[in-house]
Order: sequence, then structure tokens, then C-alpha cells
Amino acid sequence: MQPVPISLMKKIVISIFSLMATNVIAEDTLPFIVVEATPINAASDVDPSQATGPVRVLDRSSIENRTASVADVLSDQAGVQIRQSGGLGSASSVSIRGSTSRQVQVVLDGMLLNDPVTGGVDLGKLSLTDVSRIQVYPSGAPAQLPQAGIGGVVILESLGKDIEDATSINVGAGSFNTYRTGLFNSGSHDDFYYWVSLDRQTSNNDFEYPNVSDWFNPNDGDNTKRRNADYQQDAVSTKLGGEISRTAQVDALFQYTHYEQGVPTIQNWRDNDASLANETFRLQLQGQERGWLQGKLHSSHRLIVGDITEHYDNTSGRVGLGVSDVKTDTQQLGLVNTLSALLGNHTITLSVDTTRYDYQQDDKQDTEPRDERERFQLTASLSYAWQSIDNRWKTQAAIRQVHVQDESDESLADGTTESTRSRANHTSWQLGLARLIHDNWTLSGNIANNVRVPTLQELYGQQGLFIGNPDLQPEESMNYDLTLRIDQGWGHAEATGYFRVLDPAVIATYDARGVGRYRNLEAEVYGVELDGVFSITPAWSLYGNATVQESENTDKSVRTRFEKRLPGIYHESFLAGTRWRFRPFQIDLSYQVDDELYYDSANILEADARETLNATVQWQRIWPDKSMTEARLEVRNITDEIYQDFNRFPGPGRGWFINIKHSF
Repeated sequence: MQPVPISLMKKIVISIFSLMATNVIAEDTLPFIVVEATPINAASDVDPSQATGPVRVLDRSSIENRTASVADVLSDQAGVQIRQSGGLGSASSVSIRGSTSRQVQVVLDGMLLNDPVTGGVDLGKLSLTDVSRIQVYPSGAPAQLPQAGIGGVVILESLGKDIEDATSINVGAGSFNTYRTGLFNSGSHDDFYYWVSLDRQTSNNDFEYPNVSDWFNPNDGDNTKRRNADYQQDAVSTKLGGEISRTAQVDALFQYTHYEQGVPTIQNWRDNDASLANETFRLQLQGQERGWLQGKLHSSHRLIVGDITEHYDNTSGRVGLGVSDVKTDTQQLGLVNTLSALLGNHTITLSVDTTRYDYQQDDKQDTEPRDERERFQLTASLSYAWQSIDNRWKTQAAIRQVHVQDESDESLADGTTESTRSRANHTSWQLGLARLIHDNWTLSGNIANNVRVPTLQELYGQQGLFIGNPDLQPEESMNYDLTLRIDQGWGHAEATGYFRVLDPAVIATYDARGVGRYRNLEAEVYGVELDGVFSITPAWSLYGNATVQESENTDKSVRTRFEKRLPGIYHESFLAGTRWRFRPFQIDLSYQVDDELYYDSANILEADARETLNATVQWQRIWPDKSMTEARLEVRNITDEIYQDFNRFPGPGRGWFINIKHSF
């Protein structure tokens, strides 16, 4: 494929425009100035104003009333890239500043969502219905988190006790037979509160795309529709809690999600009926207290229970190398304890996360016994934060320790079982400093040494897909970044330079059968990130961001990959747009370009540029009885461009989606 050309002039214009602009969705989320409406618990609540680097924050108003997932709302944030295999609910991976999805940690309240088997989180499967705020930390992780990802941290915060008593209904429809229905109810009495959310999203994902006969379906003609890509997700969640005293609070969050989806093939076969079904259950019980020692000691204690069951049915054998009927079950049980001591301008935080994972995999098409694996992980962090009396200086330091014990029982082809036992300890640290200059300028810098423990899949393999490598070393990185930001009445502008050294890193290599094996290598990633907003009038603003980065495989062991760019990363990303507000309407128009991506480590297969023009129209009306109706129309990829985030998996063309919400 020949890449879609983008003129140098276009890149320069968009870059300049991006300096004046920010992603409008994160418009009111300054990383250093945040006003809190209620007293916070320093051991539990993550406050972005305490960060010593940029933080991207999306509040409830920018993510609700949409037919979308977490992946969709993060896709236009500065420094964040989302790659999807095509349509609503499709497999989605996140990259922050050139990272892999395994290197980005995703946390829901205090629960780590990264799968211990694959290491990543499919953001395309995470619903937005019960999310109040999303924070993205591309630099150092917050002090309350025992874990710190090489590629940053994404924090999802569930709705809490500060929501109003209300009942609302949502309905939505759109292209590709996409539909959404939702019901939400919340209430409170004295110091007790609750909310309940029900949501369903469905789509056929039968979008049309050009057919290339030599590597798509040779029987489909010039154009074809995506087959067996349907998706249906049902989500139920509830939260209840109350204040035991003026300083103590307990909460319980329950989430259940069930989805079923077809698994399409590259060749788009008509007789393909492969499917993936998933049931996810999560429970979090939290108690927090901020009254110890006259309010100088805050505590948080969180019990975590999780169970993920998946069934991959490929009995027709049309996907991959052969027939499979695999069931997996991953259970999680953990306890997170955090203490924060508030000593004037100094805060010391100790956090300990103790979690056990139990994993079982059974292929019904295989006579061998099922594989069983266990991981016990203890992660502890000790952090120190200081802020000067005049709020002009701010610093943060943290040290983290990870202890991992793995047990694996793998069935071999001769009918025997191979047992493997291992344990390891790893240390990481981070330092951050921010300085407010002349009331408008902020200069901040961070340096961190982070470690990612190899996943169970990387170490011990997965039936039919990967061969294990028990000698694999953990990924280790040195991260550096420097940010300059100005805040003015017209908006803000921000520029960040970053540099990451991975030694060692982990990549997958594949043999002629398509079976993978993970190995270590060395790599570097560095780049510049721009973000800003410019308000021309109170009703009209410009916004945008840009990321230009470079990556290099510095490992000499394989000459065909040495000094090549890392695969799966868009090395150039630009977004520019405008927003108009005139009551009761709000209109957004944005143009986004992502380019310079390679599918393979040898840089032979280069992807076409991803260019999308998107528009959103919102309308809101408050009725005499105080009820409210909101409508949102989104038109994505207006110019109907065809792109492939993953090789031979085209993304959807032009699509429209309308959502209506009425609150009683």
C-alpha cells in the first residue's frame, strides 16, 4: 500500500494551530489548578492539581450521552493513540507517548484492570455509563497508586455521592445498525446514597470498504461489507454508601458486563461464524477515614473481587490456523491499603496492594488437560509530596517495590504436565518538580525508572498462539519529560518534550505458522507534545493538539530490525478544531491526522495515514418542571476515509450517531 501523502505545509499549519488549542473535551481540566468542592481523603482521592506534569482530564459532561466506549473518548487526547480493529466494541489498544498497551496501566477507582495474562486492557469494552471522570497521567503516577506504568496511567473514577437525585433514560441509534438504551436512577437520604445504571449497546458493524482481491475476499468484487463483526454489550452497575461520621465513609461498587461479538477474518469469509463471549464481574468494598490524629492522617482500605470468563468459539476453523473452542476464567482477589500523613506542606503516603490471580484455560477441541496458572503480586509504594506556602513550588518523589510469585501447570503434547515456579522482586522510582513563574507560566519536569513484570502469556505461552519464554526479563525504562505551560484569560498553551529508554523491552516475534514467542530487545522513544486552547470570543474557541515522535529499535541481535521504527505506533498525530456555543446549541468540528505507522518490526509494511473529519451538535433544554432533555448528534469520518489501524482490518467509514437523554 502507498501511504496517503500529507504535505509539509499542512503539517506546519496544523502544528501552529495546535499550539493555540487543546482538545475541547479536556478544556476545563488544567493540570495544576483544580478547585475541589468537598473535603478530600488524601489516601483515596486522586487530585490532578498535585501532579508535577500534564494531566488530561475528561469530566462527566464530555463522556455521557454517547454511543461510545472509553477508547472512543480518549482517542483525541494529546499524546494518546487508540488503535481499533473496526467498529463499536472492536479490539482496542492504547498507546501513550509511543508505549505499547501493556505498558499503560488502567485503574478503576483503586482496582487495576490490566489482565495478568495478556497485560493490556481492551478499552473498547469499557462502558462509560458509570464513569464520572477520566484522568490520563502520561508522566509520573499519582502517589496513591502502588503501580506505575512505563507508558503512563489511565484512571477511571466511578460516580460517587456528589450526584443529584435523578432518574434518566437514554436512547440512541446510528449507522451500521447501531442502537443504545440506558436507564439510570440515583437517590440519597441523610448520609446514605445510591445509584443504579443499566445500559445496552449493539451494532452490526457491517460497514462498507473497498475490497482488494489479492488479500481480502477474491469473490466479493470491488466493494464489500464487513461480515461477522456484530457486537452486543449489556452493562449493569450499582454503587451505594454512606457517611459513618463526619470523617468516615464506606462504599460498595458492583459491576457486571456481558458482551458477545463476532470475530471477523481478514478474508471476510461468508461462512465464518467465530464468536467471543465475555462475562465480567467486579466488586469493590471501600472504607475511608480522614479524622485520625485530628485530621492529619487519612486512610483508605479497599477489598477487590473480580471474575472474567471468556468463551472463544472457532469450531468452523475460519479464523487463524485451525479449529478451537477455548474457555478461560480469570479470578482476582485483592486488598489495597493506603495511609497518608498530612504534615503541613508535606504529605507522606504509603500504599500496599496485595492481589492474587487464578487463571484457567480449557480447549474443548484438545484432549490435553486444561492449563492452570496463578500469580501472587504484592506492590508497595512510599511517596513524598511537598508544596511551598506560596504554591509556587511543588515536588513529588516515590519509590515502589513489586514482589511476584508465579505458578504454572501447562499441558504438553505428549500428555504430560510441565510445572513451573518462579518469584522475583523489582524496584522502581520517580521524581517530579514543578515551578509556577510569574503567575502564568508553569515549568515542570519528571524523571522515572519504571518496571513492567512480564505477563503470564509472555512467560508461559498460550495454547496455539504463543510459545512461552520463562527466561524473559521484565521491561525496564528510564522516562524523562519537561513541560512548559502558560495559562491566560484566552486559554492555555502547553509544550512537552519526552524521552524514554527501554532496556530491556519485550516484543513478540512470529514463525511461519503465525505462532508467536516473546523476546527481549532494546529501544528508544522520544518526541514533542503540544496542547492548547484559544478563546476568540466567549462563544467561539479554537482547540487542538499535536504529537511528533520518533522511535528506534537499538537492539543489534536481529539486523533486519536494528535501527528500525517500533511497530504499532503513529509517529505523527495532529488534531485541530473549533467550538461554537449559542444556547441551547453547541457545535464542534475537528480534523485529526495520524501518520507514519508500521505494522511490522522490519518496517516493510507501512500503514496509510488515518485522516478523519468529525462533527458534533449538542442541544439542551430545561423544562418548567425542572426536567431536562439533551440531544447529541455525532458524525464521524465525514469524508468517508478508509484506514487500517491493524493490517487488513479496515476501520468504519462515514457514520452518524444520535443520542437523546431525558432526566426527570
